Amino acid sequence: GVGKTTLLKQIYNKLLLDLQNTFGVVIWVSVSKDLRLEKIQEQIGIKIGLFDKAWKKKSLKDKASDIFKILKEKKFALLMDGLWERVDLTKVGVPLPDSKNLSKIVFTTRSLEICGLMEADMQFKVKCLAAEEAWKLFQTLIGYETLHEGHPEVLGLVMDISKECYGFPLALP
Repeated sequence: GVGKTTLLKQIYNKLLLDLQNTFGVVIWVSVSKDLRLEKIQEQIGIKIGLFDKAWKKKSLKDKASDIFKILKEKKFALLMDGLWERVDLTKVGVPLPDSKNLSKIVFTTRSLEICGLMEADMQFKVKCLAAEEAWKLFQTLIGYETLHEGHPEVLGLVMDISKECYGFPLALP
């Protein structure tokens, strides 16, 4: 609720724009509260060109082997959004980043405990914006003209709504 997914999407988009200079493949994976390794493998498989009817029928272990064979040869960035528990990346087939492959894994979670279980090298806490910063961002997103040059009651109503969504200006537009 504080913008973790939005921030991760910005990183993903930046990496895609800079793809040829940085990573051979950039992979986005949405992880649900109901963790299913098969679903993670499916998202990775689609991105790296493995996913088809035959591959879909393979076992978790065989899919992991296929994913590993491809990713071990690439410098990749894996962005995983919404971890609620530890994900065993070796069971998924993802080679762990090291100084040789220079790959990166980035994930979002609500839990510092998950950061520890995932053995995160770095942690960044994303906080709500202060009320004034949230209002400035909201005005930027909506546009000054829309807020200030429309019906006079709109500005007051929008200000009331923004107070209700304190710190979450992206929930409004």
